[in-house]
Amino acid sequence: AIPGRLMDHIDRKTINLDQIQFVVLDEADEMLNMGFVDDIETILQSVPKDRRMLLFSATMPDRILQLARKYMGSYNLISVKTTQLTNDLTEQLYYEIKPTDKFDALCRIIDFFPEFYGLVFCNTKANVDEITENLIGKHYAAEALHGDISQHQRERILQKLKSKQLRILVATDVAARGIDVNNLTHVINYSLPHDPESYVHRIGRTGRAGKQGIAIALTSRADRRKIEFIQRITKKPIVKGTLPSVKDLINTKK
Repeated sequence: AIPGRLMDHIDRKTINLDQIQFVVLDEADEMLNMGFVDDIETILQSVPKDRRMLLFSATMPDRILQLARKYMGSYNLISVKTTQLTNDLTEQLYYEIKPTDKFDALCRIIDFFPEFYGLVFCNTKANVDEITENLIGKHYAAEALHGDISQHQRERILQKLKSKQLRILVATDVAARGIDVNNLTHVINYSLPHDPESYVHRIGRTGRAGKQGIAIALTSRADRRKIEFIQRITKKPIVKGTLPSVKDLINTKK
């Protein structure tokens, strides 16, 4: 469960955690970034003290280490070093454009790839809603997914995506956690994430099961350092591409 959903069940007494034997906290640093650590502490106070606890985190900021010391007692720290964070099957591109041209660029990319079936990532719920509304206004099969979407709506949307009734899902990082959909052709970073780890998580949703995928970042001149930093961390080039022209679109439709 996400922290808010579990806390809601605890408050309504629709769940009993007295018999919990294992607690697994995944993506702990992301929980910290999203402001969920206080909620997690509340939940941990509701489970038995003799449970086993496993904590997974891409990074180990001080606040997460404090959480480990407080709730895990004498713990073992296991570090895994990886030499390759991104998939060779995923082609990584970025288009440098004016911020005011981003939405038109997104539409052009979708139109250029007739089989487009992918995720569009934004950093805020407001941005997700705005882009989704504009896409629907242009008759694209798109839906939004963010923290204000109910569990029932989320399940309905994901089922539509899996059955390909839906071609485009616009989402925030938190809402996209747990999405496992095969054969996605594209991941679009409408907004670059705040850290390289989130970028890796995002683009890892395409280029799976032996099939090629394309990850495209829509950037401005101000994002150049971010792109360089992501490349240094992932040790993979993100190639500067040229946005398909109107002529390219016409040729695609012939």
